[in-house]
Amino acid sequence: MPAEIQSFLSSIGVEYQRWTRVHPIPAEASGEEILKVYAPELEAHTQKNNFVGYSFIELRGGTPGFAEELAEMKREHWHSGLESDFILSGCLTCYVHPAGHPVVSIELEPGDLISIGKGIRHWGDLCSKVGVRAIRFISRPEEDRKTYTHSGIEAEYESVYVSPAVFAVAASRH
Repeated sequence: MPAEIQSFLSSIGVEYQRWTRVHPIPAEASGEEILKVYAPELEAHTQKNNFVGYSFIELRGGTPGFAEELAEMKREHWHSGLESDFILSGCLTCYVHPAGHPVVSIELEPGDLISIGKGIRHWGDLCSKVGVRAIRFISRPEEDRKTYTHSGIEAEYESVYVSPAVFAVAASRH
């Protein structure tokens, strides 16, 4: 029901899209290779939303600065501009907390693009131990201010994720 999901999320200030994987990319591809392959789609999204660019990000247990980055992502905050991410592999749970509405949990998987409007409170967490590889779109410096709410609401939520992809990763480790 992608149309219903898109409509609901749009009503709370979130744009959600499914980008079909038109570019087969090996799991071990570098960030540079991925950015090159997806360049036409990334450039179009960048221009459409007035971003200044995009970058490859990877959050896994062995990534330098992983613990600090994850701790920051798990704190409820909002941005003074649009925040947009495209998930390449792994999984991310995004919690959106629009003013006057309950918290909405969105599980993002490969092919998902999410754009959270300015001023919309949110936070994220990795799904299980899978980690995530993504492309983050970069706002203009004057629109890239992040403000933490210090509400503590994020402590009331725990990411629990069950997917065939998680089981496939677990099986490949045994």
